[in-house]
Amino acid sequence: MKYLLNAAAHGTQNLRLSTNLLSAYAVGGIFSLVFLFALCFVCIHILKCAKIGFFHHKKPTEPPPPPKEDAKKAPTSQEPIYYIVERKRMRAKPKYGEPKQILFK
Repeated sequence: MKYLLNAAAHGTQNLRLSTNLLSAYAVGGIFSLVFLFALCFVCIHILKCAKIGFFHHKKPTEPPPPPKEDAKKAPTSQEPIYYIVERKRMRAKPKYGEPKQILFK
């Protein structure tokens, strides 16, 4: 309040100073928004790269156990094996009639 009374008493010189201060705050706000955007952008990409690296890195696994000999020597039948395969049914194609003629007046 005191600043405004002082500005009114001294004329336009203090008024210019107040507008310069307001523009300085606006420029500072714009710089802080740009900085915040860049910070969030970098953080998000670091997290994405960390996630990709985490899922890409596979844990070492034990080698699979060798198959048992009994499972390999399963009794084989002399009869051939037949499989029943059904054909995919085709959808009936719609039949269209004669096209209607539209007369514009």
